[in-house]
Amino acid sequence: MSKKTFKADYLSSFCMELHLILQAGISINEGILLLCADEDDEEARKELQEIADKMSLGGTLSAALTESGLFPKYMMDMVAIGERTGNLDAVLKALSEYYDRQEQLSRSIRSAVLYPAVLLVMMLFVVVILVTKVLPIFNDTFRQLGATMSATASAAMGFGAALSRNWLVIVIVLIAVIAALIVVFSNRNLRGRIAAFLMPKLSHNIASARFASAMAMTLQSGLDLDDSLEMAQNLSDNHKMIERIRACRRSILEGKPFADAIAQAGIFSAMFCRMLSVGIRAGASDTVMNEIAARSEAGVREDIDRKIARVEPILVIVMSVLVGVILLSVMLPLMSIMSSIG
Repeated sequence: MSKKTFKADYLSSFCMELHLILQAGISINEGILLLCADEDDEEARKELQEIADKMSLGGTLSAALTESGLFPKYMMDMVAIGERTGNLDAVLKALSEYYDRQEQLSRSIRSAVLYPAVLLVMMLFVVVILVTKVLPIFNDTFRQLGATMSATASAAMGFGAALSRNWLVIVIVLIAVIAALIVVFSNRNLRGRIAAFLMPKLSHNIASARFASAMAMTLQSGLDLDDSLEMAQNLSDNHKMIERIRACRRSILEGKPFADAIAQAGIFSAMFCRMLSVGIRAGASDTVMNEIAARSEAGVREDIDRKIARVEPILVIVMSVLVGVILLSVMLPLMSIMSSIG
């Protein structure tokens, strides 16, 4: 059974700690032993100890990470490149920044999905309680008064009765839907295709931000342009972005400048392409790409916040109207009957 890789926040912290260890002049092996001694999680401590043991036998950090099976292939490839080029210190720092940005972006996306989902579930729960428990009580009251509920209230109560009779089927369907969602979100390619279909603009912005973040790290690590583009392509879960990166690579092979190839492929906006062009002429393409990544991710978070701000009042309004219609369809006739009796 394969092990699950560490999450992005742990990877960011791990890489930054190793970077600081190298900055302090401590060997990687000794540094991992120090991390092992400070690790609170028993499983993580055990794995770090195994990595240190393998390195003490003469193995490299990238080989030890690969054998552990707990680190993503991208990180292991970058560490191996850092070891070969002598830029391991810079690679570890770049990896820390990369995973930190990925964690922040993922957190924003999770919030965008989770908050409306929780609000929707609460809304459905209130409606179900209303039609299955509350309306039957009102129906008994109407019967005692020798009257009947309105057509709207009767239809809602009939819907509630159907829910009560078929609750087992509904539970099975919900379980199947949840299982399907788990499968979808666990498949990177499928998840990317669905996101691109449902939210094309936001999906493109997220993919562009992740592309910029990956390119910033690989360029800082000393990789050549084509290798950087290939690694960024392998990291993307957006099939349209993958096609754009491939088009960009083809244009570069045909002799087009990097910034022009990026612009022609539609990976970045015109403003970011101008920034990149200036940065390349100034010999600071990695710095500019890092700035583009930061701005892109900030723009994505702002876009997500705006969408959440629009979704919340819509759900609240829909819930209020739905509950209000059901209650008014019962209360108004009941008040009319009570006033006639009085």
